[in-house]
Amino acid sequence: MADTKVAREPSSLDEDLKHDSHRLSEELTTHKSASSAASEDSKVYEKSFGVRKMEVMLDQLDNFPLKFLHFFGIFIGMYVSVVETKVTSVFVSYATESYKQHSLMSTISLIRTVVAASSLPAFARLSDIFGRFELFCFGLILRIVGLIVMSQASTIHKYAGGIVLYGCGFAGARILFQISAQDATSLRYRILGNAIVVCPTIITTWSSGQIVDQLLETRGWKFGIALWAFTFPLACVPYLVSYLIMKWKAIHTPEWQQLRAEEKESQVEMREYRAARDVALQNKKGKFARVLTHLKFFGHYSKYKAVRAFWEVDFVACLFIVLIFGLILVPMTLAGGVHSQWKTAKIIVPLVLGFCCVPLFVLWELKVARTPLIPFPLLRDRGVWSGFIIAILSTFSSGVPNTYAYPVLLVGMNASKVVATRTPQLSGFVSSLVLPVLGFVVLKVRRTKGFILFGCCVLFIAMGLFVHFRGDNDGIRDKYFRDGLAIAFVIEGFASGFFMRPVGISIQTCTNHEYMATVSALFASIYNIGGACAKCVAGAIWTQKMYPTIVKHMKELGVNPELAKNAYKQPYKFITTAKWGTPARRAVALAYAEVQKQLCIVALCLVVPLFFFAFFLRDHRLGDHQSLEDELVEEKGQTAAERRKEHVVFTNDDDIILRYLKKVFTFGRK
Repeated sequence: MADTKVAREPSSLDEDLKHDSHRLSEELTTHKSASSAASEDSKVYEKSFGVRKMEVMLDQLDNFPLKFLHFFGIFIGMYVSVVETKVTSVFVSYATESYKQHSLMSTISLIRTVVAASSLPAFARLSDIFGRFELFCFGLILRIVGLIVMSQASTIHKYAGGIVLYGCGFAGARILFQISAQDATSLRYRILGNAIVVCPTIITTWSSGQIVDQLLETRGWKFGIALWAFTFPLACVPYLVSYLIMKWKAIHTPEWQQLRAEEKESQVEMREYRAARDVALQNKKGKFARVLTHLKFFGHYSKYKAVRAFWEVDFVACLFIVLIFGLILVPMTLAGGVHSQWKTAKIIVPLVLGFCCVPLFVLWELKVARTPLIPFPLLRDRGVWSGFIIAILSTFSSGVPNTYAYPVLLVGMNASKVVATRTPQLSGFVSSLVLPVLGFVVLKVRRTKGFILFGCCVLFIAMGLFVHFRGDNDGIRDKYFRDGLAIAFVIEGFASGFFMRPVGISIQTCTNHEYMATVSALFASIYNIGGACAKCVAGAIWTQKMYPTIVKHMKELGVNPELAKNAYKQPYKFITTAKWGTPARRAVALAYAEVQKQLCIVALCLVVPLFFFAFFLRDHRLGDHQSLEDELVEEKGQTAAERRKEHVVFTNDDDIILRYLKKVFTFGRK
């Protein structure tokens, strides 16, 4: 047992270290506390030191001023982040057009989405090891560098390099804001905590359009991107200050000192280095020699932490995810265009390599990874895997028709830049309004599954409206179709407010605080992957179909088909000469409508399996604790940080909806 090994005499321990120190350190440090015994139950795990330290810090969040500063910091940081995201996502379109590569807009957006999705689990796990504050600062640096590179890029390739760095930093900030809100709230208040994260959308929906318009008219898209390299860090100051206060208070508590002592005891490999350092410091009297001794020890400690982080975060798995989705999804969006490239080596080779990485990824996770990226005990539970499927299907279904929403409105429906920016954001605006109201309702009801199923039903209506108002545009009645599209976005936002965040909460009820960050990150990662798949499908259909469709409609309306190349490659420049109502502009509007109808039908079909899998979610009662573990395991005289063992999966939900279906259809639950 771990207790026995840690408590041995130094001579015995030294002897063991010579023969088997690597195995022993693994056993003690991967995810265990030093003085805890190994569990015989596969669903009971020992808590990591990082999470226990975080719980000590959260115990310091015990007064209203500090709580207000913490949540206000999350709100203001998310507000600026959302504005930045909405503005820069529009500037992607102008950046690709300036490089005469407008058709690559979805590819550039896809690159950011894939990078963000693959980095989320790494940020969540690293934040458990090194701390939320430290990882947030690291992500902030990546974000700033990425924005600067994007704003100064002279080619599409340099811009893509900048967006990779930006995608990592952007994802890290978003997931850590979300995890911080979840850390500080009970299950019953979790939806309201999430509402603080999404509420900034209520304001940004109406402000981002004017910001885009003003920046484009006065400064240009490059300044519009660089602006956020110093604006966002300033907005994060309240959030960072709240964490510094919590940590300063925590390190002066006895619980923190006890955890530090336990953690040092568990680091078997570092004991020899610490002993050697102490002996060297006693023998060396010179200041320079003592500094060298400290630097040498710091090098050993850094190597130890790096190796430990490598295995605990499972960087290889994160790399596999980047390779799989990048090598498969990106070539599919590049294959079309004016000339089809499906048969070229630059498309075939990445696709083959991407599919070959899939079995290697599975093999690594099952046979090699010491701490798998995906917690398999959790994945086997229907409450978790059904939620992940819903995450990918929901963003897939909504993302397919919405990827090209801005050019469709601006070019195909004669909208102004402000309207074209604002209309797609109505979905997020309405969703942000629904969530706080739903949060107060859930305070009383304490259930989520019924609301999730209701949201799925409403989503059917929204997708049907998309098929009509985006697919039947005649190139003449611009206001009618713009207004109808706005209504469809409103209904879509109303639907998503009822199921997206509640699905995330439903998954969190199936596990404990130890795995909350990982599960939340995986959910957000899969959510983003769904968006990546949507951009891939939309980009593939758009690049394959749009150019020949424009040519077809120009021929039908008696327009010179040579104009199709300019309309396809530089649509924003094209509409400055082809005014609304002219045959050339109408041909483009009809082509946009035809392709959009295909995209919206795909989205409508995806809602069917989404509704089906919603029935597999669990329906735990939401209590007044951080997790269900706090309700099931009561250790008198101990705080959450002092508890060393926790259950990892909770399956004891009282699912009223499933019981009703069991009576109606007379089938049993396994």
